[in-house]
Formats: sequence, C-alpha cells, structure tokens
Amino acid sequence: MSELLVQIIFEIGMGQWSFVQGQNRQWAFYLMLALDYLVSVKKVSNIRFTINVTSCMAFVFFIMVAHGVFIGFVMGNKPFTIINDTIPLLMIGMNILRFQSEAEYKPIDMRFLITACAAIVLTCGFLGYTFKSLMHRSNPYVAGAEIYFPLFFATLFTFKRFPKWIIAMTVCMVVITVDDINRTTMAFFAIVLMAYLLVNAVKFPVRGLVVSIILMLGLAIAVNLVSEESKTYRRIVGLTEVDLSDSKGSIGERQEEWRAINRKYDKLGSTVEFFGLGFGGVYEVARTHTYLRNYGHAHYSWAWFKLRFGQMGYLYLLIFVSVLAYNGFVWGLRFDPVGFFMLCLCLVSLLYCFTYVNAAFLMMGIQFAYHRADRLFGSEKEEDDDEIVRYRKQHIYQGG
Repeated sequence: MSELLVQIIFEIGMGQWSFVQGQNRQWAFYLMLALDYLVSVKKVSNIRFTINVTSCMAFVFFIMVAHGVFIGFVMGNKPFTIINDTIPLLMIGMNILRFQSEAEYKPIDMRFLITACAAIVLTCGFLGYTFKSLMHRSNPYVAGAEIYFPLFFATLFTFKRFPKWIIAMTVCMVVITVDDINRTTMAFFAIVLMAYLLVNAVKFPVRGLVVSIILMLGLAIAVNLVSEESKTYRRIVGLTEVDLSDSKGSIGERQEEWRAINRKYDKLGSTVEFFGLGFGGVYEVARTHTYLRNYGHAHYSWAWFKLRFGQMGYLYLLIFVSVLAYNGFVWGLRFDPVGFFMLCLCLVSLLYCFTYVNAAFLMMGIQFAYHRADRLFGSEKEEDDDEIVRYRKQHIYQGG
C-alpha cells in the first residue's frame, strides 16, 4: 500500500516520477508499520518468546542497531539519516520476536495475500502506463513490482489447484509488468520453476511434460511481448555485456559503490575501517550520469554491511545469510504450502543479497518467522483435513 500511496500522491497528484521517490516510499511504509504497532499495542506489550535460532537473530539485529547508532553519532553523522537507517533493522528485530507471540499464531490467508499483491501490482501498473502516456515517457514505472511480484508467485505455488480467477490474474500481472522485471525476479522465477518442473517430472512425468510445454510456450509469448526499448530487454542484454571494470549501467554502478566504499576507508584508517561509518554514513560515488558527494546507499549486501559496520559487518552478514539459509531449509522440510511459502521468501532474500539488499530488509523479518514443531501458522492442508472430516460426518449421518 505504501507503493500505491506514494505513486498516487507524488506521481499522479504532483507530477513527479515515482521511481525517485524511494525516501517517501520508505517513510510511508514506516508510518503504516507504526500504525500497526499502535493498533496492536496490547499484543506487542505481551510478546513472549523462547531462545531459538530466530530469536537469537533478532538480538543480532538489536546489536547491529546499537553498533550503527553509536558509531553514527561518534562519526558526527546527521541525526535524520541515522534514524532512517535505524528503523528497518529495529523493526526486523521487533517483528521476529512478535512472530513468536501466541497472539500471532493464526493461519496465513493465502487467498487474501495473493489477491492483495495482485491488486497492488495491477493498480500500480495501470497508473504507471497512464502516467507514461501523459508525460510521454519511454517506459512505465510499475511501483513495487520487485517486491510484490515474487511474493505473488511464492503464494501462487502454495495452491494445489489453480482457480480460473488466479490464472487470469497471473496472466494480467505478467502482461502489465513484462517491460519492467528486474534480474532478481527473473532469477527467482528460473529457480522456482525449475524446482517445480523437477518435482512434477519425478512424481508425475506426464504432468511434468505438459507443464514444461506450457511454460516454454508462455516464455516464447513473453519474449515476443518484450519490446527492445523496455527495461526488461535492456537488463537481459546487459547480462551478456557485463564489464565489472566499468562504472556505467546498473551492475557497473554497483561495482563502483563497492570500490568507492573501499576508497573511503583507505583515507580514514584501520580503526574506522574495522567499525564502519555507522548509520547515516555517506561517501562519494560516480554514477552513470551524475557524481554524488553524499551518497548513503549500497546495493550489494557485502558493500552495505561494510559501509555501516566495517570489517565487523562481514560477521553480521555471515550470520544474516546463515539464518536465512537455515530458516528456508527447516520450513522447506515441512512439505506443506506454508513451508514452501517461507522457503520462497528466504530464497528471494538470499538472491537480493547479491543485487539489492534493502529489498530483503523491506520484508521486515517475515522470512525469519519462527518454525515450531506444532505449527506456527495454519495451512491449506489443515483446511483440507477439516473438509474431509465434514464430508465424512455428513455421509455418516446420511448412512453412507
């Protein structure tokens, strides 16, 4: 909703390009989180948790917050930027603990989730295409697609049967976002679809063959739909022309961020390099068309962690990646819709560590939900079991 809200206010209402509204999207998101905590104040005040892998991860986030805030003030960074960097990690830690509260043990409504994601992406896509025609821009901006699209497909693969309305929504989402799909989403689709095909080929060879043919036809249609002027086409072509020594283009700019952070530390000395610049730390970096003197962002996870925490950031990153992998593994072992959903979220987060780590932070800890042996969340299997019980009772009463 924060993506949609910012797009309506700034792009449609004020005539500004929503692609450059990252700061406003963040604060709109934080405001909604604050309202949720305000409404759920009783739940939050009664949080109960146990010592386990995920609760320990929450405390690691709190340690990172203390580290980043302390070093940020020592380095004399601006208070506003310190606060802006503090909120995501603080909220992730809080949400991890909140997921373990008894008040949160309720089923995930997969149908609502998939409908909400589709509605937001379709609405943002419609507004993006509308604004494209009004402002005569070459490409529409589908706000939030990089987050909601993988979330939509993670939910989609939890359904055993695909109703017609879900199939229709999926086709519409692919058509409206085909010109602006990022590389991480492409990689996620490739991995999940390959796994899906492999499982079907082993268990149901005929169905696996049919699904493979359908996917190949769908891929061929999607490729023909992508125009050469689109961002998707440029990203695909860009993968074949990657020059890690260049500082132009999205991949080149990410490489330049890493080099610029290292140059900054070379000037500041070993003590600062060990502890980092803290929250609110900035550096200078050359972008494709501009030179930024107070840049406080980094796309690669290793660059972001080193920027904030120096050499100690590598330890934090190792813990972060390890717990993501562990959580995806234990949830995946459940072999049920909710387990697969959580596995997909962990997979997306791991992929974003290589491309845009802030996207992993914007999931606000959902991928670290605590796996309990007695099931933290409900699932479609439980609903199916209830239907079987009702069916049997009905037939028993009828003498069947």
